[in-house]
Amino acid sequence: MMIVKKLREEKYWSQEQLANMAGLSLRTIQRVEAGNPASKETLKSLASVFEIDISELTKRVKMIDKKSEDWQNVPLWVSVGLLGFKERTETILSIALLLLCGLAFFLYGGWGEPISMQAVLWFGAYLLAVGWFAAAVRWADTKGLW
Repeated sequence: MMIVKKLREEKYWSQEQLANMAGLSLRTIQRVEAGNPASKETLKSLASVFEIDISELTKRVKMIDKKSEDWQNVPLWVSVGLLGFKERTETILSIALLLLCGLAFFLYGGWGEPISMQAVLWFGAYLLAVGWFAAAVRWADTKGLW
């Protein structure tokens, strides 16, 4: 729920301040900001502190997607690099899986045969594509879009 972090930072509050005002633990605030699910009571407390309706808070949480204004203004290379991905955790897991699969294919794809120059070139192109994907994720991280 990056929206909670965004709302908190707009008010220049620390996580501890928000926790105290909402009657929640610091750990709860940290979990919510990290994207973990929040209980209805937690959402009510946060909505009250931010002086917005709980439905508005939950609606804004669901709006963290590629249709938001922030996502509309990203460079083309980022939107293409993140095509189809809406959550940071799924993108990070995908990058790790892509790297592992690519490495396994490169190392064991020849089944004991010498690695050809063509395989090296394809693996290099594959790494460039995964790097592009990772750079797009990093760009979105630095802009706080997740």
